[in-house]
Amino acid sequence: MRKIILSALVGTCLFSSFTTVVDASWLSKAWGRLENSLDTVNTDAPPSVDRKNYNVGHLLPKEDMKIAGVPLGATFPEIKASLGNPQYETNDTLQYGGIKYHRDIYLYRDYRVDRIIVTNRDATTARGIAVGDTLKQVIAAYGQPDFIYKDYYFYGYQKAGSDYINGIYFTHDGKRVTRISITS
Repeated sequence: MRKIILSALVGTCLFSSFTTVVDASWLSKAWGRLENSLDTVNTDAPPSVDRKNYNVGHLLPKEDMKIAGVPLGATFPEIKASLGNPQYETNDTLQYGGIKYHRDIYLYRDYRVDRIIVTNRDATTARGIAVGDTLKQVIAAYGQPDFIYKDYYFYGYQKAGSDYINGIYFTHDGKRVTRISITS
């Protein structure tokens, strides 16, 4: 009788440990699916708007239109005074790591920064968003996008039927930000 009880007890222990391993595997897979679903964000913003006939969005505050303390409209000498010598420089670009400041030398010839591009985690936007952050974090910081295209969210203003655009593009891979562009 003792052998039967002892065998049943050992069998129960072995069976319960096997079940725990299976449950842990199931739980980790379910957790992975849950994390993936939380990274996917649904928005109520229009996926497309006839931008030729209708204005899109709103102007962002000036505080949002800068990276590493350098605002759109800055000159190259002002940037160098603030950030030091760049790693790379051309007639129309200054590069500091993953941050590129582009100035307009063709259209208006005012030689001021009209575009800032961030391609890595060297800098964040004024609201704390960096390359690699999730779309859920972008929406938490900026709200619903003013315009959605297949690979970017746009926050800002686009004037109907013109090239006037002032805002921030968050280019993404479907889950995470891969590039940030601030333009005017």
